[in-house]
Amino acid sequence: MMSSTMTWILSGRYLTMKKTFFNPETETTGEYIEVWQYEIMSIKDVEDLLVRTHYWQDTDGELWLDFNDPNENFRNIFTAYRTRKGYLQPHQIKALRHQLGLSVREFARRLGLSYAKLSQIENNKRIQTLSQEISFRKAQQDYQQQGFLTDYPAPQDPGALLTQALAARTTENLKSRHQLYVTRELGQTNYFEIGKLSGGMA
Repeated sequence: MMSSTMTWILSGRYLTMKKTFFNPETETTGEYIEVWQYEIMSIKDVEDLLVRTHYWQDTDGELWLDFNDPNENFRNIFTAYRTRKGYLQPHQIKALRHQLGLSVREFARRLGLSYAKLSQIENNKRIQTLSQEISFRKAQQDYQQQGFLTDYPAPQDPGALLTQALAARTTENLKSRHQLYVTRELGQTNYFEIGKLSGGMA
């Protein structure tokens, strides 16, 4: 909980705030200096993501996440990652869904996503995967070109496709080929088929 005490101090080249907070972890009340800084982080496939982070520094120099918004830096990281990758931001995805006139559940179903994952992405609690971003971009393209979302058939399971192909194939050309041989001995002609071949030396 923050008290009404608030002053401004100049730290380096940044004007920062000084506030009095109750720290629930240490169960003490004290003054904290607001700190904004840039950090290099490794997130998913990006090893050098530059992120602007926000902390409160106590009198011992220890940095604390915002007591009133502890998830703030996670959202900053997700936003920086999407910007770096060129992905749609949560507010853009939510706006697209509203333009299409779809609920979260219906939009998720139409895109082949789970309701929970789409809800987390829209609320900036999760970063979309590349395949999910492609689905969002297809939906965006549909809206821009025709004003509604195309119904794409769900991809079929490869195993099911193979089973269907094997069941439908013709067996006429799979019959064993028989070769007829003829021998003539002592004026007599003999006909026979080779049913099995085996290796050996002549």
